[in-house]
Amino acid sequence: MIVELIHNPASGTFDEFRLDVLSRAFEACGAQVRLGRTEIDGQFEIFPECDLVCVSGGDGALRLVVASMVRSGISKPLCVFPAGTVNLVARELGYSDDPEIFAREIMTGYLDSQFARLEAPLIAADGQPFVACISAGPDGQAVARHSPALKKRIGGAAYAWSLLKLFGDWPELRFCLTAETPDGSETKLTGAAFYVIKAHHYAGDWTLAPSAELAADRFHVIALSRARRRDFLRFLLAIALGRDPAQLAFVQSLPARRLSITAADQPSRQAAFQVDGDLLLTQPGEIRMVEQTVTYCLPLPA
Repeated sequence: MIVELIHNPASGTFDEFRLDVLSRAFEACGAQVRLGRTEIDGQFEIFPECDLVCVSGGDGALRLVVASMVRSGISKPLCVFPAGTVNLVARELGYSDDPEIFAREIMTGYLDSQFARLEAPLIAADGQPFVACISAGPDGQAVARHSPALKKRIGGAAYAWSLLKLFGDWPELRFCLTAETPDGSETKLTGAAFYVIKAHHYAGDWTLAPSAELAADRFHVIALSRARRRDFLRFLLAIALGRDPAQLAFVQSLPARRLSITAADQPSRQAAFQVDGDLLLTQPGEIRMVEQTVTYCLPLPA
C-alpha cells in the first residue's frame, strides 16, 4: 500500500519533526510513504499509483489538495492529519492529532472500505472547491489583517487578536444574497456579514449551523442583517454559549444549494473574504453544490 503524504511547508504551523514521525508511523503499519507538498498556485503532483492521500495540514492545505484532485480527475480515499491552525474537517471526522494513533486508525479504516468511508458532496465558489467555510464581514477582515508571524507563535489566537484590533476600525458592509434552497425556491437576503457553512464546526469547536455536516448535499447560509460592534458581540456570545445564532432577531439561517452574491457598495466590493481560514483573493459571485464528491477514509480503532 502506498500513502502519499502531502504537507504545506509554507504553513505557519508546519513542523518537520511531526511530519517525519507521521511518515514513520505509516511505515510501521506496513505502508510505503511518498512525500508531496502543496504549492501556493495549487499546481502540484498527486501520484496516480498511490492508494491513499493523506494531507498533513489544516483546512487550507486540504482545500488545495481537493481542488487538485478534482482538476486532475483523480479519485482516491483522502484523510487529513490535523497539523493546521483550526482543522475543522479533522474535528468533524474524528482524526487524532497523535501521529502514531492517527496512522494506526487510518490504516485500520483503509482496510474496512465498507464502513470507514464518507462520501462528501463538494461545494465550490466560482468553480473552485473549498471544504469548510467562506465568510465576509468582520471575520474576513480579521483574516486579511492577521500577522502570519504572530500566528506562527500563538496559532489561532492571532485571528482573535486581529479581530480585537478591528474594533477601532469597524467595517460597514452590505451584501445582497439570493439563496436557492434544496426545494428549488429562492430566498433573498441582505447581510452586513454572512457565512457559508459546509462543515459542522467553525473557528474551532463553535457551531454556526447545528445541522451542517460534510456528508450533506447542501450548505448553510447565515446572514447578519446588521453587524455593528454590539450586534457582532451578541452573535459571538450566542455561539460561545452553544446556542443557535439564528435565534437572534438580526440573524437569518437557511440551507441552500446555490448562493449568488452581490456587493451593494464600493466598500463592500473591496471587502476581504476568508475561505477555509485563508484570504480569498477575489470575491466570489456564486457558491454552489457541484456534482463531484470527495471520499474521506475514516479512522477506526486499531
